Amino acid sequence: MKKILFLCLILISLDTHAIDSNKLINLNDLNILFEFQKNDWNENVLFLIKKNSFSKVDNNSDTFYLKSIFNDAQIITMPIFSNNIVEKIKFEYIFEYNNENLKIINDHFKTFKNFCFEYFQKDKSIQVDIFKCN
Repeated sequence: MKKILFLCLILISLDTHAIDSNKLINLNDLNILFEFQKNDWNENVLFLIKKNSFSKVDNNSDTFYLKSIFNDAQIITMPIFSNNIVEKIKFEYIFEYNNENLKIINDHFKTFKNFCFEYFQKDKSIQVDIFKCN
């Protein structure tokens, strides 16, 4: 139940903006996401999709993806598991982006100690892949 409440808090509500630097995921939240096992993650997603601001994303995987819906954007959270342990987490920020938003995302994720990231630009989104550095 603690993890369910946590997910509700980190993925905020409909009345927020997705790219505000103080609204992006923080280090503590990221650490908790990396503690999930696949079954726990899937159960939490099924619970959260009952809220209007969340939905499940269909994919070709046995892991559910969670879409958070904001006023100006959507964020898809995609954990990648290996042997039931989170190997990396992908966040896809879907919005009409500009260089300022890209800088906010880049600067934000650079502050996370013990985590490495890379990002990829698409037509209307930025995907950030986060993994633990060795």
